[in-house]
Amino acid sequence: MRSFYLILCSSLFLFGCHKQAVLEHPELSSTLHSVDTSQAPGIVEQYRFGMTSVGGWVNQKLGQRYHPVQAQHNQAAVVYLYRPDSRWNRQEIVASSLFINKYRIPSLLNNHYYWLELPAGTYRLSSSRPLGIQHFQKPKYLDFTVEAGTSYYVKYDEENLSTRKEVSGPLILMPNSIGQNEIAFTQLKSASYNFVAQDQQTGELRHKAQKIKAAKYDTQSDVQLTQPFKIWDIRTW
Repeated sequence: MRSFYLILCSSLFLFGCHKQAVLEHPELSSTLHSVDTSQAPGIVEQYRFGMTSVGGWVNQKLGQRYHPVQAQHNQAAVVYLYRPDSRWNRQEIVASSLFINKYRIPSLLNNHYYWLELPAGTYRLSSSRPLGIQHFQKPKYLDFTVEAGTSYYVKYDEENLSTRKEVSGPLILMPNSIGQNEIAFTQLKSASYNFVAQDQQTGELRHKAQKIKAAKYDTQSDVQLTQPFKIWDIRTW
């Protein structure tokens, strides 16, 4: 009988410790609606109305060069979305619309990046090119899982022939080593979004995404050559 009481007391003690640990590190919730990633996007997601974005041929806005950010919540992940500079991207007139769990986020323009802050979990990033305000195209989508305290890099690449027939299409989850090198040349041309439902500093709960505005582009902070580079001519020595 004494052994039984010892086992019972030990179990209660361990349960109390586990409960305290759970309370100290509660699972973060997201302001995004959950998506069943076992099912492909439905008819509503394919034939939707919404705002459109002009491409790099029209919108030639400049932004600050890439620099890594620290998540506002230490239990959140940072997902960088980027699109490199190319002739194809510079000639785009209407940009493809992007959605995270059906929530509209900024379209990626030429030489453009921004980031999303997300709680640990699985998400669906989808892309669809509209005609006017109406979407007809079957969405391309990328399902991915993020872990707390980790950074991820998603590249938008319409010129990659090997992925055009894939479900994800132009959306590619890149290895960090490659993503960090490619994104380094892009610019922050739009707002970023924090989808964590809790403010770590105040404990306040959010019911919608926090929009993080991009800093105003400062030409003085951008390193530029004011004169063309010329190779030294040995004959002038």
